[in-house]
Amino acid sequence: MSYDINLELWDERACHVGEGPVAIGPGNSEVLWVDIYGKKVHRRNLETGKTSSYEMPEEVSFVIPAVDGSELLGTANGPVRRLPDGSIVKLPTRFDADGVDASFPNRWNDAKVAPDGHLFLGSMPYDWAQSPNACGLYRLDKTGRELTRVLDGVWLSNGLAWSKDGKTMFYIDTMAKSIDTFDYADGQLSNRKVRWRITDDSQGLPDGMCIDAEDGIWVAFWSGSCLRRFDKDFNITDVIQMPVPMVTSCAFVGPNFGQMVITSAHDGVANPGKDWGKTYICTPKVPGVAPTLFPN
Repeated sequence: MSYDINLELWDERACHVGEGPVAIGPGNSEVLWVDIYGKKVHRRNLETGKTSSYEMPEEVSFVIPAVDGSELLGTANGPVRRLPDGSIVKLPTRFDADGVDASFPNRWNDAKVAPDGHLFLGSMPYDWAQSPNACGLYRLDKTGRELTRVLDGVWLSNGLAWSKDGKTMFYIDTMAKSIDTFDYADGQLSNRKVRWRITDDSQGLPDGMCIDAEDGIWVAFWSGSCLRRFDKDFNITDVIQMPVPMVTSCAFVGPNFGQMVITSAHDGVANPGKDWGKTYICTPKVPGVAPTLFPN
């Protein structure tokens, strides 16, 4: 499980909680990610090194590119759509889906577009120790008009990915300390199975994930200082040791998706390490696959 991946520090901007990288554009070289509590969406071009950021009025937990050039943003009370001119269009909210506000402060967390175009987005409490299993996983239909709660009993909704054939959804509820699968068809989830669970808290907590061209899932481990790759049988085949403890997410980028960008957090701790919260890049031995853009 040891080979040369050329792990390097790629972006110096230290994020409170960096999350949700995604690559778009020519050569898959325009990389977007968020700093949740910094309320920012960052960009960096893999080829030119050009960087930019914009800020939102509240925490933003994900950025999902759409085919029309807009971006769906997981603002705390959203989601919203940000048009290329910077204007904001409201989308259905958790209140619209649930018909009631939660009794505790909560926000969006990780999100991904399924192969068939539906956006799946999960929620979490602001206080991890508060309201266990009281959040949910939601589906924004591919038209962007209807938000539906599809899974109850979630504590901290996190990583999402789909198999190459689109029939399996991989899912992480961080505080359940497991990686699960669902059968997936036409936006519907069924047959949930726990496929791997941490056996020792020193392994860290499973956070964000991405999938490669061989259906291997790469999972970032918060407080685990690493990413682990799981094959189709959920055996660990590779481990990327990271120089920071709070590893949050990952995404394949660049020509043929041959490189991987990895986000991290400093989480507002006192005296964080010099590079905590910064963004890294490496070259895994298996390339990745293109993300699905939101279709409308």
